[in-house]
Amino acid sequence: MGLFQTDFSIDELKERRNKVCDHVGPTAIALIQGADAPLGLSSFRQYNDFYYLCGVEVPHSYLLIDGRSRKTILFLPRTALVDRDHDERPLTADDPGFAKATTGVDDVQGIEGLFRYVSGASTVYACLGEGQGACAAPDSHAAWYQKVLADPWDGRPRRGDHFAQLLRTRAAQIEIRDLVHQLAAMRLVKSPREIELLRRAGQICARGLCDAAAATRPGLMEYQLEAVLRYHYHAGGAQGVSYHAIVAGGANAFHGHYCLNRGRLADGDLVLLDCAPDYRYYTSDITRMWPVNGTYSPAQRALYGFVTEYHKVLCRGIRPGRILREIEVEAAEIMNGRIREFTFASPAHEAGARGMFDFQGHLSHSVGLCVHDGSGHYQRPLEPGVVFSVDPQMRIPEDRLYLRVEDTGVVTEDGFEVFTEEAPLELDAIEALMRGDGMLQQFPPVGDS
Repeated sequence: MGLFQTDFSIDELKERRNKVCDHVGPTAIALIQGADAPLGLSSFRQYNDFYYLCGVEVPHSYLLIDGRSRKTILFLPRTALVDRDHDERPLTADDPGFAKATTGVDDVQGIEGLFRYVSGASTVYACLGEGQGACAAPDSHAAWYQKVLADPWDGRPRRGDHFAQLLRTRAAQIEIRDLVHQLAAMRLVKSPREIELLRRAGQICARGLCDAAAATRPGLMEYQLEAVLRYHYHAGGAQGVSYHAIVAGGANAFHGHYCLNRGRLADGDLVLLDCAPDYRYYTSDITRMWPVNGTYSPAQRALYGFVTEYHKVLCRGIRPGRILREIEVEAAEIMNGRIREFTFASPAHEAGARGMFDFQGHLSHSVGLCVHDGSGHYQRPLEPGVVFSVDPQMRIPEDRLYLRVEDTGVVTEDGFEVFTEEAPLELDAIEALMRGDGMLQQFPPVGDS
């Protein structure tokens, strides 16, 4: 806590802030609120947008980007308010020279000096809503806040909205505009350094999944596979998880985003695993499904094999200049022509496969500082540097079956690089992986002697 990131150059961060200046124009300012201090013994993690613009990891910091002067001022707490549970030199308002040299901002001041800059502005761009921290994304924030509003004994404002209300109260003349959508658009196309971090996050993600697959056997608990993932994330340099892992055996997978992870894995079932680390603020996304007993049944092989083939066709269609919906239509036509290659166990299974042709969203969500980083990649032709998940999925209500295969990758100059490719995709390769040794092979299932 109280440190500054080392993953991005000062010049790259300045370039991002210059884009904010271009957006707000020569008569307005942008004022971005950092995350507050953690409650209890949790570790601090900065808001994604604040980190993206300046890399500062100090609680209760504020970043003012002035479109009038094109200067940036970082407002920091005084030294007495910064926790000192480490030997690193902290960033504080009492050491402005060090803070400026470290971060590349034009000026550093104490938080108490912020008001005079706000009071002289007519238009302020701020991040409304709730700040994105660990295990958070725009869609999850929206769902969470609907529950807050539905509770007649709650109804609290989101932190960004509360900040905006304070601005209006203390400087009634200002007009407040939301900066969130502009920052989301900026974050859509990743820089080379961001791609390096995302590639590493995908690698850690895939390796954890492989060891979880190798450890799987009947009688284990879902949370034991989750423990394998968390070990790999921390061992690989991650701060933790970017979302709660989905480890869903049997019918638990039908819920799609099941995350209780307390079921026992049963012989004959498939288990779905969806997970990702929080690696230096960047993440990934992956899903695989495998048989608990190590061998796909004929019915499982047909269904999961179809989803996997759909996945590969989608990936082959990705390249710069294409529109995602065009790729999905093309993939549906190809797989419709191949459906007779698969021997489904029942008409319901075949209907589930055909139902995939009408689904929009197999080229799912963009990935970056959070796992569901938005859907802006659907509104424009693809270009190099756009990172998103490929996420074909099938649902068969009659048998309470849900199947998904997911990888994360980046659009390149001539195609698509999959970051999570170390996790096997082919069914035979997954079965071979499960015959290997995993972390949990040495431990008996829960409840066994």
